[in-house]
Amino acid sequence: MTTHIETSASVTSGIDKVWSTLSDKAYWEYDAANLSDEPGEVNEFSAGDNGLDVTLFEVLPTEALPEAVRSMVSQNLKLKRVIHFDTPADGVAPGEMSAEIKGAPVKFTAELTLTGDDASTTLEAEADIDVTIPMIGAVIEPKVADAVRDIIVNEVSLVEKYISDNA
Repeated sequence: MTTHIETSASVTSGIDKVWSTLSDKAYWEYDAANLSDEPGEVNEFSAGDNGLDVTLFEVLPTEALPEAVRSMVSQNLKLKRVIHFDTPADGVAPGEMSAEIKGAPVKFTAELTLTGDDASTTLEAEADIDVTIPMIGAVIEPKVADAVRDIIVNEVSLVEKYISDNA
């Protein structure tokens, strides 16, 4: 079974400033260090005329997991997250994100859309979460979906904080 969610969050900076931030490896290093309690790392980064591609290796502490999952996990989980955005055209940059948890039957994919003007930018995400654990996967998926929603909203908050701190 797959759980589908839709979420959005906005930044009070124009799309050009947000795009400039996302196109800077220093931002992604900041993101990896601050998205969760355990710092992650930027494994790959490229930005250019064809958009941007980022691969992050992150650590999910067991405390951040839904309670129903904690009893099945004895250590922090390693998450590989891959993000791509096309270069914005007419205030819109489509993108996608995928993530897999090493050694766990959990993955999610998201279609992303960055839209904005000179004053604000919004990230919209439509994500599908799959937990392929027989009998309890369907119970866990909504809790993982909440965590995915939190990642997306926190990502936007980090963009806003990074822009504010580095203006």
